[in-house]
Amino acid sequence: MADYKTWMLTGYRQNHTNGREGLQYFDMRGVTGHHYFSDWHNTDLRNWDNKLQSDHGAFDTSNGRYYCYSEGVFFTTATLMFTNPNTRDFHAMVLKNGVSIGTTNEHSGGGSSNGHGWNGATISGICRVAEGDYITVRCFASSGSTSGTRGYLYGGHDYNKWCGYYIAGAQRDDPQT
Repeated sequence: MADYKTWMLTGYRQNHTNGREGLQYFDMRGVTGHHYFSDWHNTDLRNWDNKLQSDHGAFDTSNGRYYCYSEGVFFTTATLMFTNPNTRDFHAMVLKNGVSIGTTNEHSGGGSSNGHGWNGATISGICRVAEGDYITVRCFASSGSTSGTRGYLYGGHDYNKWCGYYIAGAQRDDPQT
């Protein structure tokens, strides 16, 4: 175990060699327009209305990836609001480098005929990261239809949320993992 001072500075002096000091974080809120299951199935979400992030701007809006500038331990969580009129399986996923680190399985819905039109799915994950790794969030609705009544993520300024941050002081026990 490192001495106390080194441990306390871990989160704040993440990677001084690439000029990016400080604890990285991001907070995304609201997606632009409805995201239909048939169009966004197993695709990284990238069209966020509101973006708040650390000074070095590691979120790439073109592909929905949050790039890690240094090694450490990273926490991420997402809550997605969706309508599921045909009671299809719906999954919210967080991924590191395209590999799932957490997945929900929501089998709710039926629309207003079942007394509710909207559902929510929340997923969180924690993982070790290295410089260059990336974190993404997706919805997975494999039975999404291209015609008829389709389910979708609600498009709006305040609905749907995704955030993540390094955990200050957390140490990677084995840099190879």
